[in-house]
Amino acid sequence: MEVPLDPEIEQVVRQKVESGEYPSVSALVEEALFLLVERDWSRSQAELREKLPSAFGLDPDASTKDQLP
Repeated sequence: MEVPLDPEIEQVVRQKVESGEYPSVSALVEEALFLLVERDWSRSQAELREKLPSAFGLDPDASTKDQLP
C-alpha cells in the first residue's frame, strides 16, 4: 500500500526512522495506528461513563454511595 504524505510529514517519518527511534516506516505506522485505536477506545470509554448513569436513572454528579439502595 502506498500512502501519499505531505512533505513535512514525510520528513518527520524519515527522521524518526533514520535516528533509529523506529526500525522501519512500517513500525512507525503500526505504532501510530495503535495509538489512534487506543485514543478512540479511551474516548468511547469516557462517553460510556458519561451515559451509563443516566441510562439507569442515576445522577452522574452525585456520589455512588448516595444513589445505591
